[in-house]
Amino acid sequence: MTTVAGLASAVITHARSYGIDVTPVCRALDIDPEIFQSLTARISLDRLCRLLEACALLADDEAFGLTSARSYEAGSSGPFGYGLMAAPTGLDFVRFLDDHIQYVTHTSYSRLLMDARGAHLAWTFAPVIVKRDQYVDMSLALVMQRAKDLAPTGSDLVELELERPPPRNPQPFRQFLSRRVSFGAGMNCVHFPRSFLDTQNPTGDRRLFELMDLQCRNLRPPVAQRGADFLEQVRHYLLLHVSEDDYPLSEIAPYFGLSERTFQRRLAAHGTSLNELRDGIRKEVSFSLLTESELPISEICYRLGYSAPSAFTRSVTRWFGSSPTEVRERKTA
Repeated sequence: MTTVAGLASAVITHARSYGIDVTPVCRALDIDPEIFQSLTARISLDRLCRLLEACALLADDEAFGLTSARSYEAGSSGPFGYGLMAAPTGLDFVRFLDDHIQYVTHTSYSRLLMDARGAHLAWTFAPVIVKRDQYVDMSLALVMQRAKDLAPTGSDLVELELERPPPRNPQPFRQFLSRRVSFGAGMNCVHFPRSFLDTQNPTGDRRLFELMDLQCRNLRPPVAQRGADFLEQVRHYLLLHVSEDDYPLSEIAPYFGLSERTFQRRLAAHGTSLNELRDGIRKEVSFSLLTESELPISEICYRLGYSAPSAFTRSVTRWFGSSPTEVRERKTA
């Protein structure tokens, strides 16, 4: 589970502004700070998230990740950042963002919907990445910087819904992201209005944009490790999409280059089905989050794609013979 190391290029500088030396924290997390200056290197997403959360605690600033965007040098994320800057139009910008979220953050999932109002990009992370608020704040602030460069006025109409809980002071979020930002959503979502999509980028460069698109595709981590068997690849896919309450076979089978019937037959040949695999992943992840995290049970429920806590409780009781609260208490007893 990795992300582009350059996304954290401003963390050290920003931490210093609070009088924080991140070297000991990086050492404890087995992170080499020099990697942050690379345009192509990747870093463990979990370790980077832990670093940002530690910095936020040491700084006593819940907006640490968000405000780190002030110290960020444009293009530090390599081809992804340059691709956003070179996007010829707002529509190109949004489609590039959707196409390459997997390049930036390997364990993320996104879905882009278009309608008469504009574009709606929703995304989330594999649920095993527990603490990710600072990382989301930082990466989204960087994206919104590029959006404001492309459309200074149109970006004011962008609306954001964030998974993170409401901050004590929402003002920095309105300043760095958008005046139209809300919190506690089931999935992160950015709504780009039609006016933004129609905007021509004054510094757009079609040739550079297409080159960065190609580089992002070439550098994107594979769906699964080379040599991974079919079931392992399907499990990885389901883990990334487990927060969805439903995803039809008609969308999954083509992802693997198979017809729906062939996809089902291959699963049957391994003695399983899509529902069984998804149920198994939910079981494993729920136990991990209940026993190894302090996430509220309601949040675990929604991270696993349940529409209501009661449905999650029924599943946990079926798996472990105990309610979610009992599973958590039994582990800590």
